[in-house]
Amino acid sequence: MIKVKEKPPMPWFQKVFYVISFIFLFAAFIYLGTKNYNAPIRKLSDQESFTQEYGITSDNIYVYKTSQEVLELLNTGSGIIFFAFPENEWSHVYADLLNEVGKSYGIDEIWYYNFYKDRNNDNYYYNNIVRILNAYVPVTDTGEKDLYAPSFVIVREGEIIGYDDETSIVSGDVTVDDYWTMEKQQKKKVELGVLFQKYLSEGSHEE
Repeated sequence: MIKVKEKPPMPWFQKVFYVISFIFLFAAFIYLGTKNYNAPIRKLSDQESFTQEYGITSDNIYVYKTSQEVLELLNTGSGIIFFAFPENEWSHVYADLLNEVGKSYGIDEIWYYNFYKDRNNDNYYYNNIVRILNAYVPVTDTGEKDLYAPSFVIVREGEIIGYDDETSIVSGDVTVDDYWTMEKQQKKKVELGVLFQKYLSEGSHEE
């Protein structure tokens, strides 16, 4: 007769481990089964999104706009438009300067238009934006005109009263930090302030 060797009893600590593991898995099952996966995810505000993209203060005045909205403003509206895209490192310092000066003059909002994809896709509205800015945008050696980042325009009742694209095209091997010295930043703030003052003064005359 063959004897079956009896299995040794399970150690007490192993029993405790199994019990704890079972309780943990059971609790996790209940939690996952009752979790509301349809709960709405909070959408970032334009200001929060801009901070993530450009690294400036969340207390900014930028609002995101489409090419169609920008074209309508250029045709008949009044406002301030910042043309840029976050992949362009020159746009970051300019965004900070523009925001600081705009707020100091009591500007409520600056329209922000990321035109990168529209430019590459030969977007209809983008092409018409370039057409309206024809007298301001750079001309290449082949005679082509296009919009480059960063650029800034002020419009009053469909009329362009201010434009700046100082660092949209930079010659030579110069970095953003080397270019934007404290002296140049102060000078640019003064220049932007003149444009903002012109925009505000023309608006008050119409009222």
